Order: sequence, then structure tokens, then C-alpha cells
Amino acid sequence: MRVLAAFSMATALFLVSAGPVTAAAGCSCAIRTPKQQVSEATAVFTATVTDVRVDEPMLNGGAVTARLRGDHVYKGTPNAEVEVFTEAQGAACGYEFVKGARYLVFARTRDSGLATTMCSGNRRLPAGDHPLRLSDRTQGMGPLTPELITALGTPVRVDAGPAPAPDRTGVTVIAVLAAAIVLAGATWVRRRARAR
Repeated sequence: MRVLAAFSMATALFLVSAGPVTAAAGCSCAIRTPKQQVSEATAVFTATVTDVRVDEPMLNGGAVTARLRGDHVYKGTPNAEVEVFTEAQGAACGYEFVKGARYLVFARTRDSGLATTMCSGNRRLPAGDHPLRLSDRTQGMGPLTPELITALGTPVRVDAGPAPAPDRTGVTVIAVLAAAIVLAGATWVRRRARAR
């Protein structure tokens, strides 16, 4: 009975002492207004994730880079393609990007690129490429509010650049084959005419 009581007390002490350590090890975000989120960011934009790559394994701290195709810019320079760095772990305030999903991203300049965190104010958006509106449903950091729409201001549409030239490989092959057939036919006709 004494052994069981001692074991129970040791377990209780362990759980009590582990509580604050676990909380301190997790990500804790200060509450900021949308105006503060926009002013603290170097770039604010909406974009769809085209690729997510792990730059550093979890065992080494974990680093992830998301490549996004921008559609609207609320702050910063409009770019059709953007790369954003984040920590791989939520405990380190890393933000989880999902390939194919669209986001409102708040990013800061870090080293030679952009970085974001779970605390930056990012929101997952419905698919599309329209400017943000109050009716949009979001995931993470709460819904779009009139205060956020006002803080974001008027967006600039991202120019995706010139449309890629259509692939004319098939047309070229057919044209070359047709020319070869015509040339072969003309050569055959000449030879038959000379043979007579």
C-alpha cells in the first residue's frame, strides 16, 4: 500500500511540474488588431499554394518553404510567384500551408526572403482569385471582419505575366510530314515522266 501511495505521489508531482514546462515550450501569440498585423508585415497578399518543401528535417528544428501563386497584394510588391519560409513545427509557431489551398498571408522580410508564423494573422480562404470580401469564410485566426477589410485597404491585382505561347509542336510535325510527302510525290512524278 505504501509503494502504491509513493508511486501515486511521484506521478502527481511529475504531472504538476511538467505542466508549466509544456506550456512554455508551445507557441503563444499576442493578440493584435488587424491594423497592427498589417503594419508589422512587410507583405500582405492572397495566394494559392503550388508547392510545399521541407528545407530542414524536424530533428534539426524543421524549416518549410511554401511556394505560392499570388492573386492580390494588399501590402508590398506584387509578384506572381512568392516563396514564404516558416518553421515546420507548430510548437515553434510554424504555420501549416496545404498544397492547393488559398491563403491570406502576412509575411515579414527575413534574411533574403519572406517568413511567416502562426502568430502573423494568416487565414485560409475559399478557393478562387477574387479580392477579399466579408462573406468569405476563413479558417484560423477568426473570420474576416470590417476592421480587417479596412486595415487591408484596396488590393492590387497581381499580373501573372504574358500567357505562355501555345504548344505548336504537333502542328510543326504535321507540316514537316506534309512537305516531305509533297516533295516525295513531286520527285516520283518527275522520275515517271523522265522514264517515258
